Amino acid sequence: MPLALTLTLLPSFALVSMMNSPISAPESLNEKLAGISKLALTQFKGLKEDDFAITVIELKGGKTESGSYRGSSLFYPASVVKMFYMAYAKELLEKGKIESNPELERAMTDMIKESVNDATGLVLETITGTTGGPALGESDLKVWMRKRQAVNEWLYSLGYKDINCSQKTWNEGPYGRERQGYGPNFELRNSLNTDSCARMIFDIVNDRVVTLGRCSEMRELLKRSAGNKDDGQSNYFGASLPKGTEFFSKAGWTSTVRHDVAYVKLAERQLAVSVFTKFEVGKPDLIRFLSDSILKM
Repeated sequence: MPLALTLTLLPSFALVSMMNSPISAPESLNEKLAGISKLALTQFKGLKEDDFAITVIELKGGKTESGSYRGSSLFYPASVVKMFYMAYAKELLEKGKIESNPELERAMTDMIKESVNDATGLVLETITGTTGGPALGESDLKVWMRKRQAVNEWLYSLGYKDINCSQKTWNEGPYGRERQGYGPNFELRNSLNTDSCARMIFDIVNDRVVTLGRCSEMRELLKRSAGNKDDGQSNYFGASLPKGTEFFSKAGWTSTVRHDVAYVKLAERQLAVSVFTKFEVGKPDLIRFLSDSILKM
């Protein structure tokens, strides 16, 4: 069941009048992100509109505003999907539907902190009750694929739509039943958008998914070191932050995409930011440009 998220945006600031003279309203987040995106298109030669997407949820003065640029557009999420597998694992642990054990905890830690694909395979098998192996016959494959929808079904119950979180992440690629599960033309591979990712990390940091205790566990795994350009998990958005800034993130990259999802706690505001890119994926220049621009807005 393919499932994407539509965030409910807060209304833009209304025009106010003083002494019967209209005063221009501050820019909404949508307008600010449109400006940043337009600037990126002029700064990076060859960059196209569909090469990137951005979603920001800003918490300031007790109020939340959200905005996006192509926030509902689907991308291959690479390792960003691991954040969703972690959240569903915590849901099952909380409800007693799976039991914690040292190997599962080790795999969960390695999946998020170091983005290990083998660890992700164990976590996904545990939370869906499936295993890899030789190709299956038609009837057995249907049962297997139905079980693989467990994460999607949970996300659907939370209001996410059109996204797909059902496949392992790979170093070399799927074989056997895992390859069958992708569909003949890989049409069932994982897909996410920046709206869904910004919402998930916002909810984790603000204790809005599973339970407060489980969110605390997830934050511990997502915690990163700001200003560290040598850490593959924090050298995108985190590279733009002053050292000591509290932030959480999950990055993802392949030969075709480069993404970062982060939550940053600043002095006067907090930001959940999701940036997906396809342009010059071998370099962090674009994603760092977007990150810097978002922090300055």
